[in-house]
Amino acid sequence: MSDLELELEKLKKENKKLSLESKLRKSMAVELDRQKELLHQATEEVEAQKEKIEGISLKLSRYLPVQLYEQIFSGSLDIHKKSERKKLTIFFSDIVGFTSISEQIEAEEISEFLSFYLTEMSAITEKFGGTIDKFIGDAIMVFYGDPQSDGDVQDAKNCVDMAIEMQNRIDALQPYIRKQFSFPTNLKIRIGINTGFCNVGNFGSTSRLDYTAIGRAINVASRLESEAESGEVLVSENTKILLEDFFDFSSERVVHPKGIPHPVNCYSVSHEKSLNRESIIGESFKLVINDSNLTDNDLDTLKAL
Repeated sequence: MSDLELELEKLKKENKKLSLESKLRKSMAVELDRQKELLHQATEEVEAQKEKIEGISLKLSRYLPVQLYEQIFSGSLDIHKKSERKKLTIFFSDIVGFTSISEQIEAEEISEFLSFYLTEMSAITEKFGGTIDKFIGDAIMVFYGDPQSDGDVQDAKNCVDMAIEMQNRIDALQPYIRKQFSFPTNLKIRIGINTGFCNVGNFGSTSRLDYTAIGRAINVASRLESEAESGEVLVSENTKILLEDFFDFSSERVVHPKGIPHPVNCYSVSHEKSLNRESIIGESFKLVINDSNLTDNDLDTLKAL
């Protein structure tokens, strides 16, 4: 074979090699484009699923207490955990005379009002860290002490602070309510609060659970709400004892609530005390004192203890 023929043969081989490499590159480019498209489709599907889950999550959040919702979606809630006995402060409220008022107004307007009212009250509950147990028409049940607690005293104080703000808020909303919903009279709410031990946690069947609290302390709070006057916050002696440093109370009154086998001592919250306070915090305690009658030297001495 001549040199020319050898050179031609060599060129043919090189050409075949280049042609094969070209086909391979083209094939790889096509595969890369296909993989990019698959990745794009997968990303879109993930985003769609994410939006769907977020939508479901948002809807579920409206059916659950904020604290419970956060535990569920953080994965920290143990649904198999039995109920626990805990000290709670329990709140009940309803609108005075709402049944008779609702009979004078169209059902659609009542539904709109309840949505507005419960939204306003829920915002206040969330502000003070309460757990909304349930709505029953215009009635609201809230408790403090589970699933999060700031201690018995602070839980009770948060509850009463919430109750006072609710009363103030409903008073401030009167002009808007009369105009927007054509209510024939000013609305007033009555509130009952009690502190005591309850069983709180998951109750129900293997297929459906309800997070709630049960016990005698719940019944007392509910009955106190029924005994409360229009615009009143009525608390049990258990709650009053915890909060004597923070609020002024009316003189004791004794009620005989239906379904409670013995008389109940209760007190109306007059107003929050306005005191000058100084906090002294130690490793295992926090001492709050009234400094109105103490000198600076007295305070310095206490802090040095």
